[in-house]
Amino acid sequence: MGESGTAVTLSIGEVTGLLSALVWAINGLVIRTQSAKMPPALMNSVRCAVGMAFFWTLLPFDSGGFDYGEVTDLEWVLLMAALVVGVGFGDMVYLIAIRDIGVSRTLALTGIYPLTTLLFEQLLLDLPLRPAFAAGSFLVTAGVLSLASGRVTDSIDDPTKFRRGVIVALSAAFMWGFGTVLLRPAIAHMTPVQANSIRMPLVALLFFVLWWVTRGTGKLREMERKAFMWVGVTGLLGMGIGSYLFLFTLQHIGPAKTATLTAATPVFGLLMSMAFLKEKLTVKLAVGVGLCVGGVLLVL
Repeated sequence: MGESGTAVTLSIGEVTGLLSALVWAINGLVIRTQSAKMPPALMNSVRCAVGMAFFWTLLPFDSGGFDYGEVTDLEWVLLMAALVVGVGFGDMVYLIAIRDIGVSRTLALTGIYPLTTLLFEQLLLDLPLRPAFAAGSFLVTAGVLSLASGRVTDSIDDPTKFRRGVIVALSAAFMWGFGTVLLRPAIAHMTPVQANSIRMPLVALLFFVLWWVTRGTGKLREMERKAFMWVGVTGLLGMGIGSYLFLFTLQHIGPAKTATLTAATPVFGLLMSMAFLKEKLTVKLAVGVGLCVGGVLLVL
């Protein structure tokens, strides 16, 4: 809030946080159509490879000076851990959950992401907790749950598949929270472009090797070129533009606040679904939007 209590003044970090949520919402609409056409590990590798190309293109124009000697050993370890846990396995199990239990249920379970980030921030960074901030995180989480519960239309007959989907979706939320908190100190001496130009190729290579070793769903030649194209688009949106905005936000406003603002993604997704897919607004959806907006306003 502004000093008068009548207006909200957004910082550059808060603006980019909301923009990253918008980009990821658009990205989600595209990736839903491809989740069954490509193994999750290969999909993550392709997306990160496109993100790598995006950041390597930007690297010569990046204004921040970079000296490998300024990055401490601890920061390298944290960066590697954050990229493997958050971008790597976190995104991969998220894709598995979408495939197993559908987008809506996955969205509901991964909606605890702001709270897991807040938890790890308190445990690892020992930062002071503002009551309004904690309340905003809980409101956003409740809003995401309401949005998702109002959109579940699919049924799952296989109990084992359902339980697995629930477990991996919750795992994604914890991995994202842990990875987000690790990134804050890891990129202290890097710009977002520099950090992503290092971590994207490493994740791409890691998951290509993982897919190559464990592949059982088909070879590269058996997959549609169109699927690779659309997965590449999601790489540009999510791993490229969205990731840049996310790291920029993280550097400026911290892990937990970043997680809460980017949790507005389902709200943007709902609005776009209503606009382009003619989805109807129900009471649960309206309540979810209200809770998310209220939570975001509390943390601004």
